[in-house]
Amino acid sequence: MMDRDYWQETLPSPDLLSKLSQGTRISLGSERKKEEEGAADHGGGGGGVLLSHAAGGIGPFGKLTKLGLLQMVQLGSRIRDELHQDVDNDEEEEGKDNDNDDDEKRMTRLFTHTDPIHPSKVKIKSTNFPRTIQSVQALLLGLFPLGYDGEIEIDASETDVLIPDPQPRLSVEQVELERELSRRSHIVEREEELEELAGKITDSLHYLIDWEHASGMSWGIGEEKEEEEDNVDRRRNDSDDILNDSSSSSLTTTTATTKTARSRRKWLTFSQLAEVMTCLRVRDKLPESISHEDYKIIASHSAWKWFENLRNDNLARLAMKSFMNLIMETLRDGLDENSKDPVLYIYSCHDSSLIGLMCAFRLEQPAEWPEYGSYLKVELFKAQEEEKDNGEVRVDYYVRFSLNGQVLKSSWGMEREGPNKEEPREMICLKHLSRSIAREHDHPCIIEERTGKNQT
Repeated sequence: MMDRDYWQETLPSPDLLSKLSQGTRISLGSERKKEEEGAADHGGGGGGVLLSHAAGGIGPFGKLTKLGLLQMVQLGSRIRDELHQDVDNDEEEEGKDNDNDDDEKRMTRLFTHTDPIHPSKVKIKSTNFPRTIQSVQALLLGLFPLGYDGEIEIDASETDVLIPDPQPRLSVEQVELERELSRRSHIVEREEELEELAGKITDSLHYLIDWEHASGMSWGIGEEKEEEEDNVDRRRNDSDDILNDSSSSSLTTTTATTKTARSRRKWLTFSQLAEVMTCLRVRDKLPESISHEDYKIIASHSAWKWFENLRNDNLARLAMKSFMNLIMETLRDGLDENSKDPVLYIYSCHDSSLIGLMCAFRLEQPAEWPEYGSYLKVELFKAQEEEKDNGEVRVDYYVRFSLNGQVLKSSWGMEREGPNKEEPREMICLKHLSRSIAREHDHPCIIEERTGKNQT
């Protein structure tokens, strides 16, 4: 967007960002080397592989604002309230009825006043973009309101793992499947129905848009620039590996009819429209010609399109498999109660990452697009039950997912169609989840293969 001076004023000062980073250390691993190599491969002017992604931002745009910083501090405080018990059980019980809400709180708390949260019990990964790193630094302020001793590492070395739409994509198969899914008739027809509205809103926003930079970014799955389709196909013919060129991941999303219409004027993708309008709406700067209903229609369509594409099991696997495996391995490590490993893992990434994980773990779709400051929580529970026959104690581990405190049921490993269709569950057995994912992803079961024994 234009009006850089106004938007620059919304950003935290360098002094505040410096204070925010105190007590944290950024670990890039091979990420910086890869980025530097990417810049060299693309002539240096593109700023590297990571910066071709919209999440990298340009100037004051796509950066963490003062409002966003405050939201993340509040989120850190909320997470602390959910996970940390500041008094012992006897004090908490005094004067209270033992209702289900109290049982739920006690069950989900990782830390107590005798075993408090500490930097050594927290592990953080982030995408290597300024706003996600600064976001998790702000979250730590809320998580540790009194500060902490030592230093917390923020591992920013696995950006490609933490987002479903890295630039370039990690496989040709994902590129081709995205193109195929985006061309499905019901998606094309829906976008043609919304084309007039999208054009009207684009015209209303035209004077606010920095068109030079808006057209040089990737805006995610199903939202790549149509005009680069021919370049993709040409590179495919010229090279056995199209992933050597960052622009080769640009995908076709519309029919020739739509492409012709859009070629007559500059056009914003639906994701761009939703992002820009959300930003303006928060600050009461949305043009009067754009109604709240217009905003809701475009924002809802953008969310629907992401979910519609990533609900495809094959695309979810291609885009999110590595992130899923990372989470599954973390859950596996949580089975060892004597381990000194961290017990709270925080991944600072993007709304697209949350959508990708919700689709990959086959969770219920939330009513609305996850807004900034949303959090997907994956919890591991231990359940013990005494066997009636022999008196032995049976131990099972269960996984539960929730978005912003709302539990989302999972359908992994269940019959989703036909006469034997099963309902999704709020709690899913970890071993069952691991086996189901391993079977469909065609790799060894994480729980059994890595531990060498049955865990239940």
